[in-house]
Amino acid sequence: MKRYLLFFLILLVLGAGLGVWLLRDPGYVLVSRGFTSIEMSLWLAVLGWLVSLVVAMLLISLLFQVLGMGEWWARWQGLRRQGSSAKALQEGSLALELGDWKRAERLLFNAARLSPQPLPAYLAAARAAARGQAFDRADQYLLLAEEQGNRLAVGLARARLLLEGGRWEQASILLARLQDSHRKDDHILLLRIEALIRLQKWGELSELLPTLQKLPEGEQGRFEALEKHAHREVMRWVALAGGRVDRPYAIKKLRKYWEGLPRRLRNDAELIAVYADELVRVGGDDEAEALLAEALPQQWTNAGIEVYGRARSTRPDQALARAQAWKMAHPHNPALLLALGRLQLQNRHWQEARDYFEASLALHQSPEAHAELIRLLARLDEGEAGRQVVESMATQNTRLPDLPLP
Repeated sequence: MKRYLLFFLILLVLGAGLGVWLLRDPGYVLVSRGFTSIEMSLWLAVLGWLVSLVVAMLLISLLFQVLGMGEWWARWQGLRRQGSSAKALQEGSLALELGDWKRAERLLFNAARLSPQPLPAYLAAARAAARGQAFDRADQYLLLAEEQGNRLAVGLARARLLLEGGRWEQASILLARLQDSHRKDDHILLLRIEALIRLQKWGELSELLPTLQKLPEGEQGRFEALEKHAHREVMRWVALAGGRVDRPYAIKKLRKYWEGLPRRLRNDAELIAVYADELVRVGGDDEAEALLAEALPQQWTNAGIEVYGRARSTRPDQALARAQAWKMAHPHNPALLLALGRLQLQNRHWQEARDYFEASLALHQSPEAHAELIRLLARLDEGEAGRQVVESMATQNTRLPDLPLP
């Protein structure tokens, strides 16, 4: 209240001062045409000009209403603004593609400001600002876009910008919220999958992938490989985490996880080999050997037979007999020969193991077969050279299973 009173007093003083100044020197205006002239004070002329201006504006407005020109004028102005908006949108989009982020942002913001439907231009302006590292302005454009009502489109745009900026955790949280509201939208799901891949959250990813309603065209192979990779990483984590504390509990957890997978995955030869490998890691060798003994005759894989050779079952003679039977169908398979050599070690048949390792190497010079042969030769005391090679191989981080040696 005091503020308004002070403002009124200031205006009163200024008005009084202006009045005194006008009384001292009112000035004059002379209008002359031909033999006629009109003389009046300056301030009376100014007042007359203002009154005539107001009357002219009223007459023009009345004329527009009578002739129906108001709608035409509004349409003309709207078309002019739309034309300017379309031109700015086109030039801004081109600048965005050329990498001129600042110019693109300015043009796209102007396009949004002039357009009756500014959502696309605001989203494009946000993308330009984000690529120019102006993340605060990008967020402001997204907030302006959100006022247009399409929260899903704005949310997806914000998530894409977060992913492009490397803020994967924030993108994942935002996409999870969007998915709660739009369960059947695969666009959200695909972006969330990308965020989880970046974050390497394989557990969430393995649960999310089966909910994808429709795979993008040509992406089926990629998503199948991604699904198997996610399950492989989860099984590895279960084995590593549980194996340090309680191996029987880890075996139980692995078995439960495996049994919870869809049948199509439990019949996949690659995943069977992975599951068996993790069982061997935590001491479930008998279970791994039984699983592979059933799977390999139906779906032969080198990865599977490699795990089979490392599994330390309680009946190594039976495991060896099965593998020797498979040799009839795969006589020149170096992975099978390597596995047979390892199974011969488990049965303490040193010379037979050596023969199999050498046969495997004759077909394929694998580091694992070399390491197994050198380790065996060193323990059979075949010279200093063998022991030196063992020491050199130790620096290559070749992982060998714990098998009996002479």
